[in-house]
Amino acid sequence: MSQASNKPVKVFRIRGVSASVFENQSRSEGRDLTFFKVSLQRTYKDGNEFKSTSSFSRDDIPVARHLLQEAWEFILHAEAHEGEGNQGSSSDRTQERGTSPTGRHSR
Repeated sequence: MSQASNKPVKVFRIRGVSASVFENQSRSEGRDLTFFKVSLQRTYKDGNEFKSTSSFSRDDIPVARHLLQEAWEFILHAEAHEGEGNQGSSSDRTQERGTSPTGRHSR
């Protein structure tokens, strides 16, 4: 199977740091497989232009750790409900801030 879109299924953001969860499809031994990957980045402004980097300062590290935890929990939840067919559309699953799959609030 080929991936239809490069859009993340979920994005967690805090203080300029974001963790984007991507859902990927593959086929192995005649079975369709779904797996997830996470991209972590920090956005910053350079003059009038926004840029992103995968380099993090000391104060970004706890934020990145929290976002990776949220992404991991989302993936576990998605995998637990795989095959139920009611995960919703990608736009329904994108999160700027709000409640995580465990009911905790991101900051």
